[in-house]
Amino acid sequence: MKPCILMTTEGTYPFLGGGVSTWCHELTQQMPEVDFKIFAIVANPYLSQQYPLSTNVTQVLKVPLWGMEDPIEYGWRFPFSRALKSKIATTGTIISQRFIPLFDRLLTGILSPDLIDIKTLGQTFVAIHEYFLRYDYHKTMMSIEVWESFQKIVTTAWQSQVKPDRITIGEITETLKLLYRLFIPLHVPIPPVDLIHSSSASYCGLPGVIGKIKYGIPYLLTEHGINIREQYLNLRTGISSIFVRRFLHYLVGAVVRLNYHFADLVSPVCSYNTRWEKWWDVPPERIKIIYNGADPEKFKPQDYPPNSHPVVMNMGLIFALKGQLTLIEAAAIVRDKFPDVEFRLYGKPSDLEYFARCQAKVKEHKLENTINFAGFTSEPWRVYGEADIVAMSSISEGFPYAVIEAMLCEAAIVSTDVGGVSEALGDTGLLVPANQPIALAESIIQLLSLTPKQRIDLGKKSRQRALDLFTQEKCIKTYLDTYLQLIRKARITQLKIVNN
Repeated sequence: MKPCILMTTEGTYPFLGGGVSTWCHELTQQMPEVDFKIFAIVANPYLSQQYPLSTNVTQVLKVPLWGMEDPIEYGWRFPFSRALKSKIATTGTIISQRFIPLFDRLLTGILSPDLIDIKTLGQTFVAIHEYFLRYDYHKTMMSIEVWESFQKIVTTAWQSQVKPDRITIGEITETLKLLYRLFIPLHVPIPPVDLIHSSSASYCGLPGVIGKIKYGIPYLLTEHGINIREQYLNLRTGISSIFVRRFLHYLVGAVVRLNYHFADLVSPVCSYNTRWEKWWDVPPERIKIIYNGADPEKFKPQDYPPNSHPVVMNMGLIFALKGQLTLIEAAAIVRDKFPDVEFRLYGKPSDLEYFARCQAKVKEHKLENTINFAGFTSEPWRVYGEADIVAMSSISEGFPYAVIEAMLCEAAIVSTDVGGVSEALGDTGLLVPANQPIALAESIIQLLSLTPKQRIDLGKKSRQRALDLFTQEKCIKTYLDTYLQLIRKARITQLKIVNN
């Protein structure tokens, strides 16, 4: 019988595109030796699948956080009759006696991590998960008992801060509403599998933590970007209330610590990420770098006619961490040197507010004839090949597929020096600091000033480096070997326990 892997995702595969989804799709499509189940945390239940699933994907568990008042509305996990019985069984007495002690301990562990060790915090998550398998999630989390407990604990923790600002009932209510949504994955049963593989050290990693503690299922954690850093960046810009932001800061920290502590192996996609993981006390022996890889038969140089004007291409979903605003600022500078330059930005807007800011910036600099929001493309290898320059402007990255794919297509590349980009490019492209439009513009101008042959020679070096280090075949083989090793080790450990 083939091993079965539970792949857990958050806001990505198979419902949204992007680098993580590309990685998930390649693993499931190119690994017939393994069956997969997908545990997908999504924004709402109405998203449709964006990827065709291979036959070895035997189940997709969609876990929506929003778009419903009560998770029972999306109650695929058991028959409605059983859901109704769980609601009837969830009385005020049950909540007070069985849930509130767990909830209090959980909040204390989140807000005062020095008071509760990480193992106890993990066991508390497991106990809450077990509670929600028996009792109703919505009725519990919306109860007066939970409100009183939450208000008391968070208010006490806030007042212990140095010169805390006054907090309002509205802010406490908003925080509990967010907690309600973020904890929805805790009420979902974990299917029987041989290994759990999370795509992020985030809420989608909680099934891995629970599966490891409760069932002894080996847990593999892949880090693409640094989730904790990206969460901090989002909190700083996305939430105005200091109190709400501070609580979510502690919550995110607790979830990340749980993921790092209980993962049997943490497999960052580049050595850059290991600095953060070691800082969060992941022992070096539990870290194994597995680089992303792309298909060199799909991504390869094409014989296109030369452009009639300079073309700079950018690939990626349009949202703040991809830094398109910086690229637009740089485009205004490049246009002064090359008036007929065209910047083609490929990718769907995943943050409509940010996209509106990008459009406003285009209008501000009168770049309507320079910036082309080209949207989604199903042929990225073609658009890489059609560009004179590939420019990446991200603020935060892991080990981006766009860079590897562009390298295999022999592109001349300039990128911000974030995450593992420098590990990918080596000396085959130009690197600039993030959020520095002048530096980005100067590097684009430098590459556009080269002769076509000089750019081709640079691109050939990029492809050879990618062929040596970053192919899909190498990536898939390494993950398969890692799966089998972790499963074998877990089974040996279980046999020893039984025999003793």
